[in-house]
Amino acid sequence: MDQNKLLECMEEIKSIAQSQQNQMTKEEIHQYLSDMELHEDQFDAVYQYLAMNGITISGYHPSVSFQEISSADDSINETENATGNAPEEYTSLSGSPDDNDNTAQDQGARRRISKAERNLELYRREVSALTSHSGAELTTLWDCFLAGDASTKEALVHEQLDKVFQIAKSYEKRGIALDEMIAEGNIGILMALERIGGAPADFRKGTAPDLERIHSVIEEEIRLAIENMIDSVTAAKDWESTVLAKTNLLHEAAKYLAEENGREATPWDLAEYTKIPLAEIHDLLDLRSTSERKAKP
Repeated sequence: MDQNKLLECMEEIKSIAQSQQNQMTKEEIHQYLSDMELHEDQFDAVYQYLAMNGITISGYHPSVSFQEISSADDSINETENATGNAPEEYTSLSGSPDDNDNTAQDQGARRRISKAERNLELYRREVSALTSHSGAELTTLWDCFLAGDASTKEALVHEQLDKVFQIAKSYEKRGIALDEMIAEGNIGILMALERIGGAPADFRKGTAPDLERIHSVIEEEIRLAIENMIDSVTAAKDWESTVLAKTNLLHEAAKYLAEENGREATPWDLAEYTKIPLAEIHDLLDLRSTSERKAKP
């Protein structure tokens, strides 16, 4: 499976879903991914990834999803609105509850944990509630998986979800939403399992599973998935910043040249003045015209 191609397809599907009020069917997803030759358990990972990005999949009910978490979060907000009481997620920066009543409320010293933070905490609790396995049980699961037993895959994926959370947390300073990195990391688990299952002999030490190598590959694939997403988002932001800067430069240059020459500046005038290639100027002008048309009511 081509990981980069799959991630590109995921972005396309997310865009399509947004145009359909974040609603999709399994049949539509199968159609969009028909060239990927995915197995049904791999489609389950795709469904979960899309669900965690706020997309409703008709007929799919994930065991751990941000949609369920958001519902719980909405219930908290409804309770708060009905009673006028703050939920448990309110914390103070210092002092006791009585102190807050007297001083913190007046000074704005209390802060409310954001909805995203609550969602992530609830997600973490959902992950913690999943059945975990002892060392011996986990070894047995890996032994069965390496022997070709695909029924163990779901349990092995669940075992890695907390690892995804921890790895994603280590990238928080990169400016990407944590829930988006977790979703990408979960795709990384799928890639790791495919890699391990594709060469089972490489992941045995004698007759036993080589757990050290297995966990190393899983972490590697999780990090790779997250880093690829970060690079993609960063590149897109850099491109947007560059386009905006050049568009602003053209705007200022056009005003200056119009004042200097007493006429509207042509693309050739702008190219000579700004040293931006003429073809690129045409692209920027077309892009600006398109944006202005879309902005009109």
